[in-house]
Amino acid sequence: MARVSEFSMPPKVRALLLRLSPFFAAVALLVAMVALSRDFGATWDERALQKYGEDLWEYFNGERARSAIDISFGYTRIYGGFVELTSVAAQHLVAANAYVVRHAVNSIFGWAGVVFAFLMASRLFGQRAGWLAAVLLVAMPRYIGESMNNTKDLPFAVLMLAALYYIVTFSPRYPYVSWSHALKLALVIALAMGVRSMGLVLVGYAGIGLLVAVLASHEWSPARLAATSGRFAAIAVLSIVGGTAFWPWAQEQPLVRPVQAFFLASTFSWGNPSLFAGRDLAASELPWYYLPTWLAISIPPVVLLGLVLSVPRLVRERTSRVQLAAIWGFVLIPATMAIVRHLTLYDGIRHLYFIVPPLAVIAAVGWETVLGSARSRTRLVATAALVVGVAEPLAFQMRNHPNQNVYFSPVIGGPRGAYGRFDMDYWGNCVLQALDWSDTQAKQAGMPVVFVANAREIAQADVMRFRLLWLQLRPTGSYHLDVRLLKGSRRSMLGANGDPGVVHRVTTADGTPLCVVIRGPDYARLEERLVGAPATAGRTP
Repeated sequence: MARVSEFSMPPKVRALLLRLSPFFAAVALLVAMVALSRDFGATWDERALQKYGEDLWEYFNGERARSAIDISFGYTRIYGGFVELTSVAAQHLVAANAYVVRHAVNSIFGWAGVVFAFLMASRLFGQRAGWLAAVLLVAMPRYIGESMNNTKDLPFAVLMLAALYYIVTFSPRYPYVSWSHALKLALVIALAMGVRSMGLVLVGYAGIGLLVAVLASHEWSPARLAATSGRFAAIAVLSIVGGTAFWPWAQEQPLVRPVQAFFLASTFSWGNPSLFAGRDLAASELPWYYLPTWLAISIPPVVLLGLVLSVPRLVRERTSRVQLAAIWGFVLIPATMAIVRHLTLYDGIRHLYFIVPPLAVIAAVGWETVLGSARSRTRLVATAALVVGVAEPLAFQMRNHPNQNVYFSPVIGGPRGAYGRFDMDYWGNCVLQALDWSDTQAKQAGMPVVFVANAREIAQADVMRFRLLWLQLRPTGSYHLDVRLLKGSRRSMLGANGDPGVVHRVTTADGTPLCVVIRGPDYARLEERLVGAPATAGRTP
């Protein structure tokens, strides 16, 4: 016993390490996410958004007039440029491929989402719930995938989560929100509006949060009610005006144009069809259950089960019940509005992706409640179920990196079960892998390789990483390879995958094709140069 006690850790040291463990874990996660981000390819909108960021950089450096900023791309004029300007600023500091830097910046936003999920769950429901929230969010393959190259929806989702954190942590006693707390909330709302105009709804959420706090406190003093109203007004004005800081179009009328942009965005339409349940459907034809279905098939079962387990806590326990209900409301209200108003949705649920990170917090509450059960047998079963449940999506990520964004629940058979029924790699992330294979062929053949691509916007960004690849924007009948992203109608997807000229496929671990490379008219020349070269993995379909 004496020898054991000599090597036991002093209580103060153990307590210090426990306090610092979240910090060490956060640093390790940050390093890992930034490192992994370079493996992800560009997306459809990134070239236009990169240009927007470059215009903003010149504008803020006095090199470009506000009127000279290009706002012709889609609804770019109703988007703030916070992330775009931040990415370009980082590119001026880091000498690397512009899109590699963009993705590193985006991964930091994804990391911040995990941090805020931990902070929210820890503060409201205990530190174990905080750890669970962080683990469940990291375990979501699509969250990690979106964190790497979705430079609109993911940063917006993280900033929405951060704003929710400051709202649900209002004090139940007057003055409900300190000035420092109010300024932090206003800053986060402003940054959210600097990404997407929908951040304006956070002002309404803040007002509801203050109203609930007032009602709970039973404080009816006219002076205090006026002071509370004044603080809310300050939050609203600072948020809306501050939201135009990275948004030149809105700066011309800072109290009007953010509201105009909000309503313009809500009427956005999309002409291309979506593959849903094996059918090609226009946005106007999508059934009401489009959103619930995508949530069910793209979120790991361990998270969905945690959501169910959280419901009894709303009914039985008084501790933090209001805050838990508020987080549920943050998810259910916009989801219900999207269904009822039949808002335009496509590419899965990416336009409502901000409702996903809070789901990790809610699920953590559910699992924490069961793990805190007084019955040891219940705790043991719950622990085993949680470990197995988290292992499933984590294993998917390890086996399918960098294609985390094509995760489908094992309930429907994973990617293989979803193929031909739902949109797969709608971001076109796999194009980079197809070009990487093509570049390997070019190096082995010792010659430049010319290719065409159906996802030209993506290929134009990705090809910048390869010296021997040349993208032909206007096919002339003289090229070596044809890179096809399997996106579009069901018929075109299946047809491209079944093309007899396929020489390479980018697939998931279960063999589901995402991209194919097809022989071009000049492939014979490349093939001749490859004769005698060492064989490489993936040269055959």
